[in-house]
Amino acid sequence: MAKILVDAGHDVTVIAPPPHYQRKMGVRTWLQERKFSSAVENNTGPAGEHIVRSGFLPAGSSLTLRALNQATVALGAIWVVLKRPGKLCGYQPDLVIGTVPALPTAFATRFAAARFKAPYIIDLRDAWPDLLEEFSNWNKGTGRKSLRERVLSRGPMQLISALTRTVVNGALKNAAGISVTSSKLAQDLAARPEIMTDGHTPPIETIRNVFPPETCYVKDEGPRPEGERLNVLYAGTFGRAQNLENAIKAAELARAQGVDIELRFVGAGVTRDALTETAEHRAVEVSFESRQPAEDLAPFYDWADTALVHLTDWEALDRAVPSKTYELMAARVHISGVVSGEAADIIRDRGAGDIVTPENPQQLADLWVHLACHRQRLAINGDGATWVEDERSTTAPERLLRLIDKATQ
Repeated sequence: MAKILVDAGHDVTVIAPPPHYQRKMGVRTWLQERKFSSAVENNTGPAGEHIVRSGFLPAGSSLTLRALNQATVALGAIWVVLKRPGKLCGYQPDLVIGTVPALPTAFATRFAAARFKAPYIIDLRDAWPDLLEEFSNWNKGTGRKSLRERVLSRGPMQLISALTRTVVNGALKNAAGISVTSSKLAQDLAARPEIMTDGHTPPIETIRNVFPPETCYVKDEGPRPEGERLNVLYAGTFGRAQNLENAIKAAELARAQGVDIELRFVGAGVTRDALTETAEHRAVEVSFESRQPAEDLAPFYDWADTALVHLTDWEALDRAVPSKTYELMAARVHISGVVSGEAADIIRDRGAGDIVTPENPQQLADLWVHLACHRQRLAINGDGATWVEDERSTTAPERLLRLIDKATQ
């Protein structure tokens, strides 16, 4: 998105902490590297944007540590806005954009806009704040409930959830514009009275998350022998919203029907240990490999007969589309979609693969058995790759620039 803005002639300055989501950092290292303070980087970013690094506390795998990390990231951004170090001295933006995968950023964005006396856009990356309603299920895929979770679930979390929803809705209501990543979420937000003023919501645009690291890979769709084996790849995040244990159960059920499923999980995330433990106790072939850059995934895509796009059955996820969906469509890799809502509609309508209901391992097993025995179903005959390219090169830039025009009028 920064590249679209720079290419359109806008000057972009980004306030963000150093990349640390995948990095294990102890308190001593954090103190030695002074990651609690802000700094202006000398070089511009890959899109030509200026970068101001804000402070943070190291993230952890638990919900409590993640929430603390997100809160300190927001506070770090607020401190930068107040301090205005280096290139920010005297800086006056025409517009503030806050990208909100982390909920506290909504408050930081509203604060920054007030400080700069500028309008702001909330770039809503997921179906927040609706996902707060699923708090009781957040640790389902980790295989355990922590003591903190048991304590928080008896009152404190309900209070935190209500407060967070109020803050996020307030930020949305007072925004000059909202961008979302799915059309169903846009439709849902447009009908919510809590973010309306005089019966109207701020302008909302659907800007799909079609900007993964680009590769030139396109899968060779040559014939493969039909038989009693299917190679299934999952390359992505092992997160709470995925609940990938469902896929392991499906592989075991398919084997009972005479078809061997070889599962390869490539990535990282909070549920990896629980998945590994589950696989050890199931009669399945499963391998786990570390996270790979997009440009290094070609051998995995070559190996795979089909690739998983997998979500659990939370209602809010009907309005979410995993970015991996678009990457696989562009690469013309058959998708086994364990999704509902808009993600299911896109895969089905664009002929990019097959869909089954989330949290139904028997359905997924039946699909894999059918694909193994009827491999012509693995051929991609839809227009998914062309559609993704059009979204990336034309539709998304047009919508983003249109939203900015509306917000700054």
